[in-house]
Parts: sequence; structure tokens; C-alpha cells
Amino acid sequence: MTILKKPIRTCVVCRRKFEQDVLIRLKCENKKLSTYDNSGRSFYICKECISFLEDINSKNYKKLEKALFRECRNKDNYVGQLKEILTHVR
Repeated sequence: MTILKKPIRTCVVCRRKFEQDVLIRLKCENKKLSTYDNSGRSFYICKECISFLEDINSKNYKKLEKALFRECRNKDNYVGQLKEILTHVR
């Protein structure tokens, strides 16, 4: 019997590797952040990095913000959009 390995993906904020089912998959399209819907490019964020949303003054919050800017290739309010997505998903 063959043992299948789970896919490993990288968090765009902390650059650590996790199994795919542990991460949240998002995409940025037309300057809007949304959950992935099987079309386009996507990226992953781990749950630990999402916990950085609580403390606006921390170094990790800025790191999260910078990673979202880098993935979406502009400087809109992606952190606010991420908070909105997470409140609707939960």
C-alpha cells in the first residue's frame, strides 16, 4: 500500500512550511482580496500569522501588511479586507 504525502505550502508572511490543510488560501484580483475560487494565482497565510491582526502596533502586524502588499502588488487596505473575510468565514 502506498502512503500518500500531504502537500506542503509556504506561508507568505513567516515563510514557514505547513501542510496545505492548515493554511488559509487567498487570492488578490482587481485590487480586492478574496478567498480562492479555483481560478487565478493564490497564496497562503498560516493561522499564527493571522493572529497578528489583533495588535496594530506590533512588528508582526507590519510584516503581515507588507506581505499582503507584495502579493497583491499595490498598497491598498488589504489588512481591513482580510479582517472582513475572516469574520465572514468563521
